[in-house]
Amino acid sequence: MPDSNVIVLLKDVVAGYQTTGRSWRSLFKHVNVVLRDVNLRVYDGERVAIIGESGSGKTTLLKVILGLLKPVKGSVEVLGKEIYKLPWKERVNVLKQVGYVPQDPYKALNPKLRVRTILSEPLESLKAKPEEVEERVRDVAKMVQLSDKILDKYPGELSGGMMQRVLIARSIIHDPEILILDEPTSALDVSIQAQIIELINNIHKKLELAILTVTHDLGVAQYLSDRAVILYKGGVIEEGLIDDIIARPKHKYTNLLIASYRASV
Repeated sequence: MPDSNVIVLLKDVVAGYQTTGRSWRSLFKHVNVVLRDVNLRVYDGERVAIIGESGSGKTTLLKVILGLLKPVKGSVEVLGKEIYKLPWKERVNVLKQVGYVPQDPYKALNPKLRVRTILSEPLESLKAKPEEVEERVRDVAKMVQLSDKILDKYPGELSGGMMQRVLIARSIIHDPEILILDEPTSALDVSIQAQIIELINNIHKKLELAILTVTHDLGVAQYLSDRAVILYKGGVIEEGLIDDIIARPKHKYTNLLIASYRASV
């Protein structure tokens, strides 16, 4: 695919967290490197999964893509703009085209706000008329199978599955170019997980947006992606079509992931 169709592009990204040395002779800062020379492309309309266990660097990679952690080295482009070279306001405007669903719906939703307010807040900057905002809220709620009655409830009155639907609705309310999902089923009961996976895939078909799923679960990745990137100790060790990776893994760590997945089903 041509580069003009690339929604997210990472080139040779090295990233980590600054720590302060405790030497009595001097105080100095250095970086505890987490990501090492990561390259990643996500194309328009594509479904991609980043797969890795805890400690692989998934959270750090998310922060880099979402504009929250500047790399020590390399470049990060979102919708053709190198976001860490932009002034803050311009960066925010670009990242408004990124929908993000955090991992834990129980922590991500403000318990003091009704669902209607939670969904309408991202539209405030558009200065739309109240009736237009209400129409959009109802349309998106219907898309994620939330009834009008749910819009008047508080998060604490909802089940985990319903809260996840609210998070997904909030992430697509402003019609983004890409939806990023952080462990989208890990906080849910097994009985609800399949429903959320089906909902995400339906949204992908309806809106034709790119989807980037970050997960430790190979089963979830298989249902939510066409292409996968295996992350291990902060580096990409394997990538390709998800079915090809599962059928013919090249790296020892990928073999271990597959064996663990097959043992759990």
